[in-house]
Amino acid sequence: MKNNSHNGLKRSTLFGICFTVLFIVFAAVPAQAQQTTVSLNTPELVKGSTVHAAVEIDNVNNLDAGQFGLSFNPDVLKVINVENGSIEGTKIPVQWSSIDSDIVMVIFNLEGVTGISGSGQLARIGFEVIGDGESNLLISSGLLGNTEANQIDTDWGVTTATDVEKSTPGFEVVSALIGFIVILGLIRFRRS
Repeated sequence: MKNNSHNGLKRSTLFGICFTVLFIVFAAVPAQAQQTTVSLNTPELVKGSTVHAAVEIDNVNNLDAGQFGLSFNPDVLKVINVENGSIEGTKIPVQWSSIDSDIVMVIFNLEGVTGISGSGQLARIGFEVIGDGESNLLISSGLLGNTEANQIDTDWGVTTATDVEKSTPGFEVVSALIGFIVILGLIRFRRS
């Protein structure tokens, strides 16, 4: 009887320790806010066609204004227009101008000071494909501002919709650590 009571106490202590360790691990890992990202989704270029490159934005908070440049090969592409974007149903009114023959600058400022949050498109740039060859489209001089006139930390990676989404770093480490602790606890429990 005394042995069963002793084993029950060991089991309770082991589970208590495992629970405490799990609590500490999850409390120590800070919640990761989702990064604001701007990416470029471009269609296939076929000579003689008109294509639109979408400048997409994800996870923005309180967006008020911004700018970016888009460079391209002027022997292959010619800018014909820049269309307004939309985030969560709110229109993003853009203004644009060509800088040299290989860069288009786009700026926008939302009216009022309420800001907008969510995901969508900042703009769509229309190109006429005028030549053969390749034309890498690259975003440069990107800057986003919030309603308090502060810069929004932004990842200006140039990707397409077919790229593999990156996983949240660190989660695998936490899962492995939890699994290791549970296995270690079970091994010790079986030995006693």
